[in-house]
Amino acid sequence: MSLFYSLTDHLDFHASTRGELLLASDDRQSLTFAQAKQRVDRIAGALEASGIEAGDRVGILAKNSVDNLCTFLACARLGAVAVGLNYRLTQPEVEFIASDAEIKHLFFDAEFDPLRGDYLRAQPCVCYDSGSQSPEFVSWIEQGEPICESRAGGDDVLFQMYTSGTTGLPKGVLITHRNVLLVTYQSPMTTGKGHRVGEKGLVVAPLFHAVGLVGALMGVIYGGTMLIHRDYDPVGMIETLEQEKINTTAVIPVMLQFSIICVPDIAERDFSSLHTINYGASPIAEDLLRQCMDIFQCDFIQGYGQTEATLALTFLTADDHRAALADKPHLLRSCGRAVFGTEIRVVDEQGNPLPPGEIGEIVARGPQLMKGYWKRDDATAKTIVDGWLHTGDAGRMDEEGYVYIQDRVKDMIISGGENIYPAELENILMGHPQIQDAAVIGVADEKWGEVPFAVLVSGGAAELTPDELVAFCRGKLAGYKIPRQLAYVEALPRNPTGKILKKDLRELFREKMSASA
Repeated sequence: MSLFYSLTDHLDFHASTRGELLLASDDRQSLTFAQAKQRVDRIAGALEASGIEAGDRVGILAKNSVDNLCTFLACARLGAVAVGLNYRLTQPEVEFIASDAEIKHLFFDAEFDPLRGDYLRAQPCVCYDSGSQSPEFVSWIEQGEPICESRAGGDDVLFQMYTSGTTGLPKGVLITHRNVLLVTYQSPMTTGKGHRVGEKGLVVAPLFHAVGLVGALMGVIYGGTMLIHRDYDPVGMIETLEQEKINTTAVIPVMLQFSIICVPDIAERDFSSLHTINYGASPIAEDLLRQCMDIFQCDFIQGYGQTEATLALTFLTADDHRAALADKPHLLRSCGRAVFGTEIRVVDEQGNPLPPGEIGEIVARGPQLMKGYWKRDDATAKTIVDGWLHTGDAGRMDEEGYVYIQDRVKDMIISGGENIYPAELENILMGHPQIQDAAVIGVADEKWGEVPFAVLVSGGAAELTPDELVAFCRGKLAGYKIPRQLAYVEALPRNPTGKILKKDLRELFREKMSASA
C-alpha cells in the first residue's frame, strides 16, 4: 500500500487501531472511527447498488453534518467523485453546476428541495431527513453489500470543487487523492502545527469549500475528533470553542468579524484550550487580525491559496505572527512564504520572473496543484503553463520570500497609466471608525481612463462625505489612489468564502460608471 495513495486507507487504519475514538459529532449523532467506517462502507455499497460506478459524479446539496462527511468518504471509497453544491446559490446557478458536472446521484437536505431544478429532479436523489419524497437516508443505505476496501487513489479524482465564478462561469476543479494527502503533509511541515490523535477540532466552514472540507479531512487522516456545525453561527461558534474546549479550528476571516460583533463579552470568554486558529480564503484586515489575536490568545496561521491548489500555496506561520507583533509589523500584510515542496514566483505579463519588490502575477508550482478543470482543456492550458499555476493574483515578494497580495489582476485599476490595487485602498478605508466594510472598484473617467470608486458599509451614525474620505486618506495613500467618489450600501455582496463580488458591484453601479466617462 502506497503511503500517499488513498484517503480512505487512513479511516481504515484508525478504525482498526483506535476504533472507539470519536471521529465526528453534530447536533444529531456521533460516530466513532469504527462506526464511521461501517457507515462509509454501507453508503459506498448502496451507491454501487444504485448503479454508481467509479468516475461518476455524486452531488451533495446539504449543510455540514456527519452524514455529509461520510457520504464524501463513501464516494472516495467507491471511486466516485463527490461534488459539493453551494446551497447559497440560486436554483439556476445550482442547475448549471449540476449539469456541467453531469451529476448522476444527489444527496440533499429537505430544506434545499427548491434548489433542485429539472436536471437534478431527473436524477436519483436521497434526502438526509424526512421532509422530502425521496427515500430516507437511513433506510437507503441498507441496500447493497458494504464496500470495505478502497477502490481508488493516487491520481484518481477525489472531488470536483467549483470555482466561485467571481470573474466568469464556475469551473469544476479536479482534485486527486494524492493532492489532498500531500497537502495535509505539506501543511504541518511548513507551520510546525500538525494534528494529533484525539485533538478536538471545530468544523464551521462549509464542506463544499476547501477550508471546511480539507480541514475535516485532516481529522480523518490524523485521527482527530471533529465537532461539526451544520452552518456558521457567530454566537454558536464562540460558545462551542469555549464550552467544548476546542483545540483548533479553520475559519474564513468574515466569520471572526461577525463573531466579535455578535458576542459583546467575547474578550471575557475562556479559550485556554484553543491553541491554533487557521484562517484564509480571503484577506483579513490588519486591525481585525490584531483584535482577534488579543481576544483568543492562541497561535494564528494564515493560508493563501485557491481551489486550484487544493488548500494552500503559502503560510504565514504562528512564528511569523509573533515576529510581527514584536518588531516586524509589516509581516501582517503578508500571506507568508511558500509551502513545503512549493515554488512561488512573481512574473510579468510575458511570464518573466520579477525581482523582489516589483508587482506582477503570482505563479506557483507544487504537488498540490489540481489535475485540471473538468472538460475545460483550454482553460486548464491557460491556467497551468509549463507546470506553473497562474493564480490571477497580483502581488510582490520581498527578499526573504514573503508574498504580499495586492489584488486580483482583473480587479486592478489603471488610472493615468498608474496601477492601483483595490485591496490596498480597502485596507486603509477599513481603518476608519465610521466604516464597517469597504470595497473599491474602477469607474470610467474621461481624463484618467479609470479612477477608484469606494463602496462603503457605514459603521457609525453618520455617513462620510467624499471630502471627509479624501481627508482621511491623505497622507496614507498617494493622491492618484484616493477615491473621490463613494456610495453606501447596506452590505457588500460576498460569496461564501468571504470574497467581495466585484462584478456584482460593477453591475450595481453600471450607470454611475458610464456617467463618469
